[in-house]
Amino acid sequence: MTNLPSIKQLQYLLAVHQYQHFGRAAEACFIGQSTLSSAIQTLEEILGCQLIERENRSLMFTDIGEEVVERARKIIDDTMSVKELTKSYKNPLSGKLTLGIIPTIASFIAAPLYQACKREFSELQLVLVEDTSENLLYKLEHGHIDMAMLALPYRTDKFHTEVLAKDHFSLVRHKEYQVPDPIEDFNLLPDESVFLLEKEHCMTGHALSACHLNRSACINPFEAANLHTLLSMVEYQNGVTFLPQMAINTGILESKPLVASPPSEHAYREIGLIWRRTTGRSRDFRLFSEFAKAYVKKQCS
Repeated sequence: MTNLPSIKQLQYLLAVHQYQHFGRAAEACFIGQSTLSSAIQTLEEILGCQLIERENRSLMFTDIGEEVVERARKIIDDTMSVKELTKSYKNPLSGKLTLGIIPTIASFIAAPLYQACKREFSELQLVLVEDTSENLLYKLEHGHIDMAMLALPYRTDKFHTEVLAKDHFSLVRHKEYQVPDPIEDFNLLPDESVFLLEKEHCMTGHALSACHLNRSACINPFEAANLHTLLSMVEYQNGVTFLPQMAINTGILESKPLVASPPSEHAYREIGLIWRRTTGRSRDFRLFSEFAKAYVKKQCS
């Protein structure tokens, strides 16, 4: 029988690639550095090629080494999916599930969703991770999280996507700040009167797209780092902003002299759940998405 690499050897290779250091990789794998080095050397002998160039205390992966790492990552994912599949079949929605959520959703839904899951699924350990869409996609692709809840549209071609709900946008202003009511075209708003979050927050792009706001002169050059600062600018009658219904429903405007216009039927973002197509827990994730869909729809209505 052909001598094949072991799963353990491939895991060690991935650890070295992640940490770019034999000592730190060995610590992460809970083994000695000599054991790890020996395993990598054996792997290179089995494959008949050099995967890592070593010089003093530095290392560099060869071109073929980088390709082997990519294949090894897929092999490990597929192997894990077999284990996940059997576990999910025996006991659905149990064990640990790590869910990434972007800040402009997490602010309004993370805590109540976490509590609802504890009530509904007693054997499920839900771990929440808050980060930007770009970072969550990276973490999902590399197996650091199991699922991600994002605002769509966003490029998620590599993953399976389930749309949970539409989250409509409303224009928010100080009750004494005068704007046409209703507004037929948001591009007619005064120059620099529209306040938005920093571009790192995808809600900015979604609001601009959903509200067809394409006249850049309308947009104030100031970019808020968070919703609290954003609403403060509007509260002092410097202009207006756009908020999703999910935020408004949590009472974010209460005790403030701010009003929201009725949401437009066509101005919305979609809330979606994504996960890797290769996962063995797709049955679990579909069950979770059905639960989350009912909950998110309620928060957005």
